[in-house]
Amino acid sequence: MNLQIENSISRIFDQAISRYQAVLSGARQRTDKAAGRVVRGKKPVKTISKLSLKLTAVTHRTADKVLKQQAKMVENQIDAVAERLRAAAESRNLRDLVSKQIRLIPANASQFAKDTRAALTIVAGAGSEVGGLVKNTVAELRGVTVAKAPKKTPRKTATKKKPAKAKAKAVKTVKATANAVEEDAEKAAA
Repeated sequence: MNLQIENSISRIFDQAISRYQAVLSGARQRTDKAAGRVVRGKKPVKTISKLSLKLTAVTHRTADKVLKQQAKMVENQIDAVAERLRAAAESRNLRDLVSKQIRLIPANASQFAKDTRAALTIVAGAGSEVGGLVKNTVAELRGVTVAKAPKKTPRKTATKKKPAKAKAKAVKTVKATANAVEEDAEKAAA
C-alpha cells in the first residue's frame, strides 16, 4: 500500500480512538456526577423521614393532651349540673330556685370559657410546633442552619372582673326576674 494512504488511515484511526476515549471519559465523568447526585438525594429523604416522625410525635402528644382536656371539660360540666341540681333541691320556693340558678350562670360560663381556652391553647401550641418543624426542615433541605428559639411558655390570661356596678345590676335583674316569676306562680295558684 501507499505510505501516504497508510499514514492518513493511521492518523484517522488515532483521531477516532482519541475522540472515542474523550467521549468515553466525558461519559464516565457525567455518570460519576450523576451517581453523586443520586447519593446526595438520600439526605432529603432522611430529612423528610425525620420530619414525619416528629410530626407523628406532635400528633400523639396533642391528641393525648386534647383527650385529657376533654375529659376535664366533661367532668367540670358534670360538676356544674350537679351543683345546679343541689341548688334546686335546696330551694325554698320558685323565687329562690330561679335566683340560685341565675347566680350559677356566670361561674358555669366562666369555667366553660376557661376549659375552651385551655383546649384552644393546646391546639395552637401544636400548630406552632408543627410550623417550627416545617420551617426547620425546609431550611435544612435548603442547607441553611436555623437558630433554635427558646421554648415559649404559654402566658396565663387574667380573667376580667366585672365592675361592682355591673354585678349589682345583675343581682337586681336576677331578683326582679325571680320576683316576677314568683308573683306569676302565686297568681296561677290562686
